[in-house]
Amino acid sequence: MSMIVAIDTCAIIHLMYIQRFYLLKILGFSAVITTIYVQIEFEKGYPISHDYFFELIDKKEISKYPLQIEDLVEMANIPQSKRASDAELSCFVIAKRMGWKAMTDDKTACNYIQRYISMSQGSVISLVDILLDAYSKYHLGDDELRSIQTTLKENNFHIKMDLVSEGTRRRLMTGKSV
Repeated sequence: MSMIVAIDTCAIIHLMYIQRFYLLKILGFSAVITTIYVQIEFEKGYPISHDYFFELIDKKEISKYPLQIEDLVEMANIPQSKRASDAELSCFVIAKRMGWKAMTDDKTACNYIQRYISMSQGSVISLVDILLDAYSKYHLGDDELRSIQTTLKENNFHIKMDLVSEGTRRRLMTGKSV
């Protein structure tokens, strides 16, 4: 079964920091899509992230997916808040309508949006989910995961858990070993 993910700005930037965008494909995502609102955020952003985003578009690693009128209506029905941008909201709305996953690392936006949009369990993922899944499937090792966590921390994305400890716990629970 192929999976599709609607990815927002912060998740793309975090994947840029760790240089692991390829993990999405390795983990079975047949397509990574985004919206015009995410593109607008990159157009207004820093040159390094702007260039990274448009390089992903050019290489067809990410596709822009058009919003439908019903998506815009659903977005308009959610009260405007600084807690969630149109970029995050558009990814959630399109993921819900199409039965895809939404990917964000912004917990505040995620919590706010999910007050108004009902998403099924497991429909919203974050970089932590991707990293732990990649680790549990042996696509990442202990040293890589530690290095990734350090890099993210240096770029102000603090993960409260120790990824290697949590990944090891999950491996033990599922009984997967090399």
